[in-house]
Amino acid sequence: MEKHQIILTSKPIEYVIIYKNMRNIRIRINDGILQVSAPYYTSIDSIEKIIINNQDRLLTMLDQYTPYYQYTDQGFVYIFHQRYTIVERDIGKNKCAIHDDKLYVYTHHIQKCIEAYLKDILMNYIQERIIYYISYEYCLDKPVIQIKKYKGRWGSCYYRDNKVTFNFTLVHLSKDLIDYVIVHELTHFMYPNHSKQFYYEIEKHMSDYKQRIKRLKEEHV
Repeated sequence: MEKHQIILTSKPIEYVIIYKNMRNIRIRINDGILQVSAPYYTSIDSIEKIIINNQDRLLTMLDQYTPYYQYTDQGFVYIFHQRYTIVERDIGKNKCAIHDDKLYVYTHHIQKCIEAYLKDILMNYIQERIIYYISYEYCLDKPVIQIKKYKGRWGSCYYRDNKVTFNFTLVHLSKDLIDYVIVHELTHFMYPNHSKQFYYEIEKHMSDYKQRIKRLKEEHV
């Protein structure tokens, strides 16, 4: 990882470059920092030219960046795009409960307890939606479902193993965006690529998928 600085609209902006075995340059906001993923041997000039060409959008994304959580007493966490204030009530139980706009945590191990709670509710939601889609939309067997912490992707489909995995971070997003990721991965069982046929199939089940993709790109993963 390399750290650099660039001037955008008279303002110094730090960014990092991660070189990978990939074809195209990708720029995103990661933890409030401009992060560039680029093919090996890509020049700094080429990277900064793309940053400058997209500076209005990137600066807006940086200005609007909001973390999904702050795992402290009186901190916060977003669950399905709704913000909850974290309230610690340490009675030695690894348990969380939502009341109104507050998430009560009954242990001082706040992050560990909340993440276990979030993983459960995300898994329950994904299972419910996958059962719906394969019952009414797709002619598929129910796949094995896993939730993992990913960087740079929202999900993966392992069609040969009849398995799908989803990014833990999805729990912070609105449910309609989670549904798009579910539909995207289920469609890979039919088309293990991103061909026109792949997106035609998605459109059959989700006519506004392009708008959802656009919104998903504005989220940080």
